[in-house]
Amino acid sequence: MNSGAALPVSVIIPAYGAADRLRSCLASLADHLPPVADVCVADDCTPDDTVVGVVREFQSRLPGLRYERRDRNVGFVENCNFAAQTGISRGNDILLLNSDTEVTAGFLEELYAVLHFHEKHGVASPRSNNATLLSIPVSERLAPAESFALWAEVKEHLPRFHVVPTCCGFCMLVKNSVLRAFGLFDPAYSPGYNEENDFICRINRTGYSAVAANQAFVFHLESASFGARKNALDSRNRHILDVRYPEYGRKVAQYMNYYRHPVDYFAPVFRGARKCILIDLYHLPAKHCGTSEFALNLLAPLVPLLEENYSVYLGLSDEAKTFFGPELTGYRVYDDSPSSPDLFDLVFKPSQVFHWQEWYRMIRLGARLAYTHLDSIAIRCEYLCGPNTRQLFKVTAEIVDLGFCISLSSKLDFERLYNIDSRFVVIPLGAMALEPSCHPGEFILLVGNAFPHKALDLAEKALAGIGNLVVLGGNDSDPAEGIKRFPSGELKRSDVFKLYDTARVVVFPSLYEGFGLPVTDALALGKNVVALDLDVNRELLDLTRSERLHLVPGFAEMRSAVAALMSAPPQPEAVLPQRTWREVALDYSRALADLLASPVNTELLRRRWDLMQTLEASKMDLEGRLSAEQAARLEWTAKHERERQGREALLDSYSWRITGPLRRLCDLGNRIWRPR
Repeated sequence: MNSGAALPVSVIIPAYGAADRLRSCLASLADHLPPVADVCVADDCTPDDTVVGVVREFQSRLPGLRYERRDRNVGFVENCNFAAQTGISRGNDILLLNSDTEVTAGFLEELYAVLHFHEKHGVASPRSNNATLLSIPVSERLAPAESFALWAEVKEHLPRFHVVPTCCGFCMLVKNSVLRAFGLFDPAYSPGYNEENDFICRINRTGYSAVAANQAFVFHLESASFGARKNALDSRNRHILDVRYPEYGRKVAQYMNYYRHPVDYFAPVFRGARKCILIDLYHLPAKHCGTSEFALNLLAPLVPLLEENYSVYLGLSDEAKTFFGPELTGYRVYDDSPSSPDLFDLVFKPSQVFHWQEWYRMIRLGARLAYTHLDSIAIRCEYLCGPNTRQLFKVTAEIVDLGFCISLSSKLDFERLYNIDSRFVVIPLGAMALEPSCHPGEFILLVGNAFPHKALDLAEKALAGIGNLVVLGGNDSDPAEGIKRFPSGELKRSDVFKLYDTARVVVFPSLYEGFGLPVTDALALGKNVVALDLDVNRELLDLTRSERLHLVPGFAEMRSAVAALMSAPPQPEAVLPQRTWREVALDYSRALADLLASPVNTELLRRRWDLMQTLEASKMDLEGRLSAEQAARLEWTAKHERERQGREALLDSYSWRITGPLRRLCDLGNRIWRPR
């Protein structure tokens, strides 16, 4: 027997048969129960002596143990109500404990402390392996020992208690003052099911809360209560509950979806099983661009590296699946099928987050989050900046576990914008491993897209007349002599590299870049590249150590440099070794592996979860207000329609009063003057 301090608690164990389960329950109480007012086994008229026999076995180990037997089988609800009366009259709190439970050390002391932490705590229940929304984890059923081990792992990351929409009747500690005010279970739910939910809804309407005691654990082994009647009883009693308390279903759903503690929500990832990674590609547009090039170039070597130790999935939109289908064969794609994980140890997005909904999805799916910041053009250029892009970029950087940048220039640009230390890790990009054809080339390849910062129009004007010009990313609806344009995003990657390979000079006139993939890809093919003298291009010059990268201060100098290169005799394709995408992937895989080897940052997890709840609450509030406005508009329309119909009816009435006598006079006149 535990020698701790006595607690004013009466333990009620309703029983009907299942003597072996009761024996295990009493054995655990004998090991872990502090001295209490009494322990009562309330036998609901078991047809044999097995229950009383087990009680006699434990009389010496549990001196306060007593036995009550009903004269007839009254069912769980009324059995509990009868048994609780003695304890209530003594001023004790009542612990309702199923006979198919096994308690653990300190469970009652913790339940009692949590229950009496505040006067409005009315009921407290522990965590368990099998207790609906109080289970560890909630999302799946584990073996009792596995659940207990997981609880031991996560309990220190959980608050001591939190408010829940209902408790679980297998183990409920109810405050005496609440019982005196409200009684216990309503016999309408007899013999059982949903009686505890009704009780908690009843007391909650006056401000009392049910709380989960997260530092207490009780095993629930769940015998087959009520047998074949279970489903029918549950359905009948749930109908009673919903009629009385229509808020019940809503508050449970909201709790499960939004209000659980994030460690509770992500408990499965603490189990130590093979970790799962989601590579979030939902941002990919159904076209070729710098964003998709980076993601796909990184993906090919990165996934095999990660799959040596982790299970890797891709998250893709249906449009991207179709467009990039041939390049994505062989990968596991995340969907809502049972074979896909519900949660991931890590979600990695090879792009920054451009929309709150993207960030919301990442928060819900991953216990750890990482992304790559490409550039800050979306906030540098006001016309590209969404209504909250500036705040989104800052918030995601502050609460992501690991952020990457594709260049030091991009990192410093971001930090100067916000005057913060971003904590981003710089991993420069690589070049495609392609065999050059050693074609000397005859044209100038101008690379960019339609955005103004790519400066294609300025470069076209500067280079006019030097030679044949091929514009990758140009507008083909604007024909010009000596210029061939290919719209941005329409060419396959193989066609793009063919253009690089057959060009004489590649010009990259962009005024703003996070890195500049066209530069490294063209250099990898031994081409001369002309670009503006920007921080990022100087960084590329240091990275590639290539004499074929020519930096110029402006577009006049660009013309001179290109003209000189076009007029010079073709030189052998001197290809310097370039940083490969496999090297890039190795850097990423090492950084992601280090993140996965570290404990989940529960502080960041909580901050992200709070943000998600705020976003969801704002959405629901907006939807509610829109619904209210819609309802008001409908009511206004209906009201005015009723008024219109009333006016028309009134006019009809007046009209009949006036025209009726006239018609009768006319009829009379017609009869008098009718020709004979």
